Amino acid sequence: MLPRLFVYFLAMALGMGHLRPVRAAGDCQATAPDCVAVGRWNLSVALGAGMRTNPLAVGDTLPLVVIPQISYYGKRFFLDNLDLGFTVAETDRNTLSLVATPSYDRVFFYRSDLQNIFVNGFGPSAAPVSADAPNAVRFPPRSPRVTYLSGPEYTFRYGAVTGQFDVLHEITGQNHGDEVRAAAGIPLLSSIRGSSLAANVGITWKSAAIVNYYYGVSGVYAPGAAVNPFLKLRYTLPLAGKWRLSAFVEYERLGRAITDSPIVAEYHVATAFVGATYTF
Repeated sequence: MLPRLFVYFLAMALGMGHLRPVRAAGDCQATAPDCVAVGRWNLSVALGAGMRTNPLAVGDTLPLVVIPQISYYGKRFFLDNLDLGFTVAETDRNTLSLVATPSYDRVFFYRSDLQNIFVNGFGPSAAPVSADAPNAVRFPPRSPRVTYLSGPEYTFRYGAVTGQFDVLHEITGQNHGDEVRAAAGIPLLSSIRGSSLAANVGITWKSAAIVNYYYGVSGVYAPGAAVNPFLKLRYTLPLAGKWRLSAFVEYERLGRAITDSPIVAEYHVATAFVGATYTF
């Protein structure tokens, strides 16, 4: 079975800039930063310092300290942290799969969300604002449930560029919304020492049902659909043994239907991390 390339060590939960791997010809070293072996479990842990901003009016910045990555890619079935998938058809450059993936937005409401467990396990990140606080926003506390999206996913490789396109529908019965994700991975720089600098660019379209589930306020604000563009830069440098230096910075611009919500205070989400990653 040929190896799968371009698996990001932070596939979890930072959500926005993750690209699914595609098959490519040739062998792959298991310790490479963008490669995992097929037919075996793959585990790495990043130790470092970073943060992700929280756009909610009552949200706290989320610290990033310990970030594990676990995956398994078999002949058809694959597991990528919290994502599950089944490969329907593939060639050396194209793959069509059926996937199930958690909704990303809930991470801003609960630090104990499944997608934040890989970051830390502290309590809720968005406690209600005191009525005595300046500019307090009087709205019912948000309590979105864990939701999963499912649908077809197409990944491809064209030269050194990889791409991904997902058409997803909420299957856990909470909002029945739809989401479309499109992204491309572009290598920018590499050296003989194995270091690499790559960029991910893409957009996420969220239907009105999804945006309203997370950011709507009953009787006050009923948003429409939103389009969130994002850009991510990632740098890796092999160190001694199974260690490598890993760093990334990511910026997501939130759509107007989200930023117009009275429970949202910021128009973007910024994420940054630098640390050392160990591959088991």
